[in-house]
Amino acid sequence: MPSLAERLAQEGGWAAGLDLTEGLAPGEVLAGAELEGCRITGAVLERAVLRDGTFTDCTFTGCDLSMVVLDGSRFTDCRFVECKALGVGWGRAAPAPLSTRPWDMERCRLDLGSFRDAQAAGSRFADCSMREVDLAGADLRRATFAGCDLGGATVAGTDLREADLVGASGYLLDPTANRVRGMRVDAVAAGGILRALGLVVED
Repeated sequence: MPSLAERLAQEGGWAAGLDLTEGLAPGEVLAGAELEGCRITGAVLERAVLRDGTFTDCTFTGCDLSMVVLDGSRFTDCRFVECKALGVGWGRAAPAPLSTRPWDMERCRLDLGSFRDAQAAGSRFADCSMREVDLAGADLRRATFAGCDLGGATVAGTDLREADLVGASGYLLDPTANRVRGMRVDAVAAGGILRALGLVVED
């Protein structure tokens, strides 16, 4: 089977509305690709390099994106469903200012990844494992984290204004070290936040 890079080379580096299952070998580079409305299913892209690509209205389902390199690639209104994406530096992707939802991820494994300093306002994370993810300095205004496991996540200098963390678990958050006005949390998380301030919370 040809690799994704070889398949797209046959399309002149541009593809729209295709169903793609081809992957990339570790270290293989896919540079300058333009995909619009494509469905990428079950592709293995572990440790591959997606450089300076443009992905618009694409859906990644059941893909292995662990430690993929996203240098300069732009994702506009894309969805990731049931993907394994460990140790990914999401903040290295290019900003997508026209995207209504910079990152839309559902039932994905995002452990050990980094959104450090990422422009990700309005992103949606649903039922994702985000253990030990680095969120420091990220713009996550209005982002939602329903059902996400944020155990061990780094939250420092993070903009979480109007973010929705109801149903998220595992995180420790110091409101004095982050921007949190309008952030929504449930009662259990609120207790943890108060403990971070040194208050004693009694049942």
